[in-house]
Amino acid sequence: MSTETELQVAVKTSAKKDSRKKGQDRSEATLIKRFKGEGVRYKAKLIGIDEVSAARGDKLCQDSMMKLKGVVAGARSKGEHKQKIFLTISFGGIKIFDEKTGALQHHHAVHEISYIAKDITDHRAFGYVCGKEGNHRFVAIKTAQAAEPVILDLRDLFQLIYELKQREELEKKAQKDKQCEQAVYQTILEEDVEDPVYQVISDSRGFRARHG
Repeated sequence: MSTETELQVAVKTSAKKDSRKKGQDRSEATLIKRFKGEGVRYKAKLIGIDEVSAARGDKLCQDSMMKLKGVVAGARSKGEHKQKIFLTISFGGIKIFDEKTGALQHHHAVHEISYIAKDITDHRAFGYVCGKEGNHRFVAIKTAQAAEPVILDLRDLFQLIYELKQREELEKKAQKDKQCEQAVYQTILEEDVEDPVYQVISDSRGFRARHG
């Protein structure tokens, strides 16, 4: 994603309101603590990963989800089952681990994720598009419980990172402006000191005059 839109990730969900419990602390400090380190962990199953033609789009995601579910249905008829996993959501992005071995299977940093969409036919499924331009993939996940909390955590994470980044850029700009202002003031001051008129005024106030 471009720098301008890097963290402005579209999170699609059918819920019109935040479904979390009323009164739950979602302050910046709480969210920072929530996503630090290993972050939040969820049990799930990996439906599959599919190459897609674009970085975002509702139809693109839903079509890919149905395609992957079709592959799973065919595999199930042969006695094969979806891989059991657990995924973590943190400042490091999304990590997918094999439940049995604990081995890291996939790691997608926040800046690699361009779109998140909920499966409109299944409240326990969602997916996300990741990858660089020309090499996008859709990762489909089946959660142990409703997918909504996972999607909301991702939304909070992206929004938090975006706000922190914006604040950092504003602070850097303010610091740079301050340094420029100080430099200009110092230049003006040095020029004034060299000005004969300023020297005469200074001398009249008890300062030693400088004469060329």
